[in-house]
Amino acid sequence: MATTYLPRITVADHEALRFLVDNFPTNSHEKWLHLQAKEIANWEKNGWEVVLIDISADDFVRYCRETGASPSFHTFRGIASARAIGKFD
Repeated sequence: MATTYLPRITVADHEALRFLVDNFPTNSHEKWLHLQAKEIANWEKNGWEVVLIDISADDFVRYCRETGASPSFHTFRGIASARAIGKFD
């Protein structure tokens, strides 16, 4: 079974990330959880295992600073995978 890694965020970090991440998709944590639940269901329906990885606003800022990555939503999502495979701690 293939695995995908998705970021899990707290309410407080959601508020900070809304202003840090380019094109962050929602303005409320509740809406974020709703969209993520739909995405998880879609991945699982297609045979993938979904693992949620805790990511904070501080993690995002540090990752961008250390790697030179743009502060995009793509970068934000990529941090979960980088953390899962040991490339970012």
